[in-house]
Formats: sequence, C-alpha cells, structure tokens
Amino acid sequence: MIKKLSLVLILVSLPVLGWSFAKPVRLLFPHLNGMKCNNSICVEYTKEMEKVEELYGSAFDAVSSAGVPLRSRPVFVYCSTLECYQSFGGGSERAISYPFLGTVIAPESWQSHITQHELIHWFQFSEIGAVSTMMKPEWFREGMAYVYSNAPESDIPEHYLPLMERYKDWHSKKSWTEVIEQAGEL
Repeated sequence: MIKKLSLVLILVSLPVLGWSFAKPVRLLFPHLNGMKCNNSICVEYTKEMEKVEELYGSAFDAVSSAGVPLRSRPVFVYCSTLECYQSFGGGSERAISYPFLGTVIAPESWQSHITQHELIHWFQFSEIGAVSTMMKPEWFREGMAYVYSNAPESDIPEHYLPLMERYKDWHSKKSWTEVIEQAGEL
C-alpha cells in the first residue's frame, strides 16, 4: 500500500514540479499560463491577437517565399510583459525557441524579422533534428537564421555579420535538399 501511495505521489508531483521549475514546459499548455491562443499563436491579451496573427502570418509567408520549405506552424507565444517572457523561461535574449515545445517572443521583439529568425530555427529543428541542429557550427545555425530573417543590418549584432557571409558562401547554388543533406556533414 505504501509503495502504491508513493508511486501515485511521485506521478502527481512530476507535472507540478515540471511546471514550476522547467518553465519551457509551459509551452505545452500556454493557456494554463494565462495566454489566449488561436491555433499556434498565443498572446497575453485578446486585443493583441489580430496584430500577432498578421505578424506571424507575414513572417511565415516571407520565409516560405524565400524558398524555405516550412512544413508546420510551431507554437509562438508573444509576451507583452517581461513577467510573461520570464514565466516561459526567457532571459535577456529577444526571443527563444525550445525544440519540441515552441517559441517565446519578448515584449520588445514583436517584429517580423525576429519571428522569421525563429521560424528558421524551427525549420532547422524539423529538417536536421533538434539535437543535431544544436551541434552544428554557429555560422550555420545563426548565419542561416539571420540570412532568412530579413533583419535590417542595423539590428544584427556585428559579430553575426561574418557568420551570415560564411553561410551565404556555403549555401550558394545548393538546393534545400542539398542543404539538409550536407548539414549532416558539418
């Protein structure tokens, strides 16, 4: 009886502990963290949904128009407050993508190029694999994301500019199939 009770207690405690301490897990059920969601887009306040739907849709279209074959629409949580961003595990970065869970966009980062950047990371996760993507060189991971983000150069940290050039040189004249295949060799 004590063993069964202990097992039940452990099984009940694990989700509570995960929710409390592994904040990115909240992306699995963002509505339980106070978010209002419509399909794969979540906001803190319902009045922001239309703006975010336009932002996400235009970013998705821009990435697709660039030839990047996106196969799904990952969960994107757009936070209006720093408290929201931190509640999903965000820190000092402008946005963060957690493989298998979703992406959180910080309050000051509601721009198409930042959403596009994170969509590229999702493309990498889905086509190359999350763990494999994280093991790739930074020039590949971030260079690709910045190249396809359409970010204004003034909004790209200077140390990423050479990474973008290296990615462009590597990618030139390759099909997306070749990019995915050759990424495995990096």
